Amino acid sequence: MRQNSTFVIGGVSATNASQVTASFDTRGYGFGRFLCFGIANTGVSTTLANHVLAESDDNVSFSTISTSSYQVGLTLPTATASISTALAKVVYDVDLRGRKRYIRVTFSTAATTESIIAADLSEPSDGKATAAEAGSAFFAQV
Repeated sequence: MRQNSTFVIGGVSATNASQVTASFDTRGYGFGRFLCFGIANTGVSTTLANHVLAESDDNVSFSTISTSSYQVGLTLPTATASISTALAKVVYDVDLRGRKRYIRVTFSTAATTESIIAADLSEPSDGKATAAEAGSAFFAQV
């Protein structure tokens, strides 16, 4: 059985930052799960405008993906509640069919911390058979 997804770390913020942005090349994939993590036990920014999904064909000029298509399912806390580092702070599941090639994610926390945005890109047009194709330094099939 062949690996059927690629894991990519797209962006890591500075140690004392409250926002990070990362762009992902999604060409050849049908589905993307974008995960936003924070190193500290802090909450997310309660301002929806600080959490943005955008798309582009050239990785330069981005258009915001309509908020009605993704923020309907995004419920942010009314208070800056602490969220464990063991959990992703925000997860976006995106159907990539019919989308532009690049997806950019902007993630904001309620306090300064170190944040990471990663993607698990799946449903590739062809199987992933090597470590590099799977987004890894090493690859083992068991």
